Amino acid sequence: MSETSESTPSEVQATPARIFRNVWTIAWPIVVASLIDANEGMVDIYLVGKLGPAAISAIGMGRQIVFIFMVMAMSITSGTRTLVAQFFGAERHEDVGETAQQALLMGVCLALVLGSISFVLTRPALILLGAPDEVLQHAVPYLRLYFAGMVFMVLHYVMSAIFGGVGDTRTPLKISIVVIIFKCFTSYGFVFGVWGFPEMGVAGAAVGTIISRALGCVIGFSILTRGHSRVRLIWHWRMKPDWSILRRMLVIGIPSGASGFFRNGARVFLYRVAAGTRQPTVALASLTMGFQIRLYTILPALAFSIAGTALVGQRLGAREVKAAEQYGAQTIRLCMLLVGMGSLVLWLFTEPIISIFTNVEEVIGVGGFMLRFFIIAQIFSALSIVVSGVLAGGGETKPPLYYTLISQWGILLPFSYILAYLAGWDVTGIWIAWLAGGAVEGMLTLRRYFKGTWKRTVV
Repeated sequence: MSETSESTPSEVQATPARIFRNVWTIAWPIVVASLIDANEGMVDIYLVGKLGPAAISAIGMGRQIVFIFMVMAMSITSGTRTLVAQFFGAERHEDVGETAQQALLMGVCLALVLGSISFVLTRPALILLGAPDEVLQHAVPYLRLYFAGMVFMVLHYVMSAIFGGVGDTRTPLKISIVVIIFKCFTSYGFVFGVWGFPEMGVAGAAVGTIISRALGCVIGFSILTRGHSRVRLIWHWRMKPDWSILRRMLVIGIPSGASGFFRNGARVFLYRVAAGTRQPTVALASLTMGFQIRLYTILPALAFSIAGTALVGQRLGAREVKAAEQYGAQTIRLCMLLVGMGSLVLWLFTEPIISIFTNVEEVIGVGGFMLRFFIIAQIFSALSIVVSGVLAGGGETKPPLYYTLISQWGILLPFSYILAYLAGWDVTGIWIAWLAGGAVEGMLTLRRYFKGTWKRTVV
């Protein structure tokens, strides 16, 4: 789509106050829902933390492997969100419903394939990453159970993308509230064997996640099929793939999925580097808590990224280029303000926060030092994430993939190895490499945004 100098009535009415209100209306439920979802990992770490550092490391290494496979779902969710947003903005409501159907169908197929493959590769993957025996005995059953229920995780994200594409972010928030409450009780019961549940230890955390996510899927599916105010899903059990929609969805989504795959793949190998340091169990536990704690400030960036994709996609779908520019800029500003405030809180209370999850002095010391590097790096990471969401609103998802490869595989991994081992800086070298990679990715993504080609890349 080419740019135009003419303004539509919607563009004229797009005052700064209105834009702020619209961005915040969509973004705040995603922010809250994202923070709730982050608590899923926090609940697991808190519960198994009572079982020792090896249990914490098992959750950390296990979740990183999970993320590698789960980010493949971004190939569906990113494409779904963009197509739904653009169709909704163009008032093509039948196409919105058809896209939703195809996204759910593809989500089920992808989850079954990935779940089967990952179930088989669980133990070899953990061994490849250098997991000590004491970690393996916890991580293997945890991961295998998690992958057995992967279909519920994938469908949960696909449904959230459908709702988000039409600008409804409150429904996913309500579902997330139900899911996390149910997860707290079920995970506690299965980890410690109370209320008549079997005692399963670390594996019990996975069971609690599966059951709670399954409940969330049932709620979301019933809302879509019963009739939503903005999207109606007419489900046919013999529904056939619509290759036209699927192809357009994947053209947009595959780069996003690949970007997430390579980003999380780099983090898995970062665990491998940490496993070779002088105190591997301490380093792995610290890294686990660092990744999880940073989610409290990085997830708002993911929320604003989703809001940016929806709002920019809807405006471009309605051929309102000027309004799309305004929404994109305001989304980035609000996100960075919120992330900056959250980062400041983390900086001021690093060690007290880590002390909530463990009382091992070595882990608290190493983790507190590490978290300060992560706090600075996440400013750049947040910038990269939210700007990528704006770019995705116009269907431009390939550049962020290239920047991920450069920053994670060209900078983070090589320099973490060089600084940790060859330079003899041990875990400090890993933290420095993490900061360098994040800074490069953030600056490259921002440069692409200012280039402005995303405004002409509408599918």
